[in-house]
Amino acid sequence: MLDDDDSIGIHLNVLGDGFVYGLGTSGFNGWANQLLHQTVDQIGPVNYYNLGIPGEDSVTVANRLRELVPRRVKGQDNRLVLSFGLQDTAEVDGKPLLSNQASTEALKQLIVKTRQHFKLLMVGMPPVYEPQRNAWVKRLSGLQKEVCQKAHVPFIDLYTALADDVQYKRRLLSTDRVHPDAQGHQKICDLIWNDRSWWFNN
Repeated sequence: MLDDDDSIGIHLNVLGDGFVYGLGTSGFNGWANQLLHQTVDQIGPVNYYNLGIPGEDSVTVANRLRELVPRRVKGQDNRLVLSFGLQDTAEVDGKPLLSNQASTEALKQLIVKTRQHFKLLMVGMPPVYEPQRNAWVKRLSGLQKEVCQKAHVPFIDLYTALADDVQYKRRLLSTDRVHPDAQGHQKICDLIWNDRSWWFNN
């Protein structure tokens, strides 16, 4: 399941921030790891790498491309899920930590530099609890979606799916109001699994 075996043809990487890492859950068993378990149940073993680091913004994530080099094997099925941006919307002096231009430019560069080596998919940001920050998340999520559409990279829009979900908002209240608890991560996992863009749900 969590193998590092070149004889296993599928190499699944998830690159991102604390949302990918699983912040909000006990043991950091977030949506990405839950998605792995469902994938293994469906298709069998995969080489899986959770490359989520809490506190990283889009630019910092994009600067970690070297971590992907040993995790792809020429001639095999190399896949990369991108998911980041929440940290970009953290408030600093009354405005987001990163400008939307800096955030989207980092995403564009990541796509350009990885698309020849990986099948790509982007999982967008979910909503947060605080209204002002949520407005920034909504705007950046929409811009990320536009970038992915122009680059022909599938984009799973979590913000739209969860923005009016009262139960999901309650899941945020039990943590830091940014990252959901285990039930919230499971809801996200289910949304991704049931999206037509997800590779392994057939």
